Amino acid sequence: MKNKILFFLLLFIPFFIQAQSFSTPIGHSKWYDFSLYAQHAYVPNTVLNRDKQVIDSTMHSLIVNVIPTQFVIIDSTFHISNLSNGEHSFNSTATKDSVYVDSTFSATDMVFLQPKGTSYNINDLLFIEKHSHYFLVHRNSSGTSGLTYQWYWIKRY
Repeated sequence: MKNKILFFLLLFIPFFIQAQSFSTPIGHSKWYDFSLYAQHAYVPNTVLNRDKQVIDSTMHSLIVNVIPTQFVIIDSTFHISNLSNGEHSFNSTATKDSVYVDSTFSATDMVFLQPKGTSYNINDLLFIEKHSHYFLVHRNSSGTSGLTYQWYWIKRY
């Protein structure tokens, strides 16, 4: 009977020791220094909690900096505010179009433009000229008549 007990102890001690030792990280993530582990690694709770705290603080800093004219959170979902994007059209083949916004542009703000549809041509390449409460959209002459485009304004701090 003693031999059987000794056999089982010798058989299970290595598994018990292995279960109690933690795996070492194989690296760290580029942006937030998360510990990276091999598949099926045994990771200590302190590492998991630290990584969750980094995610939590990063999300908090993003949400704290949200302003209503840029983004809104509806039912815990992040949306672009309708005050910071829209759709506009050129009159006929005009080379300029003005878009007025409900805030003041700063030098670091970004505006993205995208022609809508599939019937635009090389002369419809869009350029932006920012002013205090509006921006002008320019294009070359001979552009698509009545071209519609979508715009997105991102306020940067």
